[in-house]
Amino acid sequence: MTSLFTINCCKSFGCQNLGLASSPDYSWPEYRLGYAALHCRACGSYPPLFNEEQFRRWLSVYLADFAANSGYFCPRCYQRETIRYGHNPRGSQRVQCQGCKKVWTPKQPALTALVPPAQIATIPLIVPFQGVSSDQQLYVLLSFDAIRGKVLHISSNFTPHPVGSSLLYRWRDNAEPPVIHDDIIERVSQRETQFLRRSQFDEIQYGSAMLKRNANGAILRPVIAAHGHFRILSRLWPEVKTHIIAHECFLRGAVITAWAEQFCHHHASLWFIDEEINNDKRTLPWQLLGNTWQGWWQNQWQIWQQGNTRKMVCLLTEGQVEKGASITLAAGHHFLAWLQQQTEFQQSPRYSAHSVFQAIRSLADKYNAFIEKR
Repeated sequence: MTSLFTINCCKSFGCQNLGLASSPDYSWPEYRLGYAALHCRACGSYPPLFNEEQFRRWLSVYLADFAANSGYFCPRCYQRETIRYGHNPRGSQRVQCQGCKKVWTPKQPALTALVPPAQIATIPLIVPFQGVSSDQQLYVLLSFDAIRGKVLHISSNFTPHPVGSSLLYRWRDNAEPPVIHDDIIERVSQRETQFLRRSQFDEIQYGSAMLKRNANGAILRPVIAAHGHFRILSRLWPEVKTHIIAHECFLRGAVITAWAEQFCHHHASLWFIDEEINNDKRTLPWQLLGNTWQGWWQNQWQIWQQGNTRKMVCLLTEGQVEKGASITLAAGHHFLAWLQQQTEFQQSPRYSAHSVFQAIRSLADKYNAFIEKR
């Protein structure tokens, strides 16, 4: 359970302290980069510090709520080994944890088998909602089975659960400009420059997100929502070998922390990607054009081309670079194209953050049923 709730730790791949909650190499707080950070002397990294008590308190409720609703793992000890345990007086299926023996009735009417994905692909989405005004914005994370195309999990930075003040999103009226450069290499470079302009690498400013006065719930910092999102996925599928994420630095930290044991033992790979999207269905092979080094960490990006289409992928851990040809966020792009056509989604500026999130989750279930029939 310690690793599940660890957030203040080294997040550098290849470091002996990756994912460790404590180490003699740690010192904190350090302010060399202008904010409170943990310094790992083994690798020299300075990951930002979080209020771990407030994170643990929020995450325990978040995990328990998901587990109680789905039945996929125990809401008390978070273990996956469960069995069906008869029915309650209303005829609903009960479940028992094989570890702590807790018995509960999941709120979902039926338990569906989880098919382990070979690759998980994750993208962010900014969605308008009705808060103090109609131009408030919700930060949403969507993860997909990168090969089968199904939506695996959706999170947002709206939370109905109690949350400490240090975990709240604070809008400073200085949203980062969208990076939409036509040249994909320049686009990757501009994203890296954006990271450096932040008050700290994970402190994204994406727009105003104020709820209505006296509304229940709160808006989380996107980095906190990301850590919660990937902890759910790592509970469901701890053995996933390939992780593909949109180019956002705090997503990297959240993934590598959630699956730290896998990465420490070199059993998993993590990729950044930026790709051009078109409807060309040609089956030309991808060709590797070369490499470029980008950003604060001088990460090596591969440049791939297929006809007139290009993509850039960055292997952030150990792995086979030749697999870059198969790395894609296509599952996410297909869902977003479908989502934009749905009336419920188009009307999101009229509804609360909670209602918008519930609508997206309901639409994801509809989409999954749709692609299973194809």
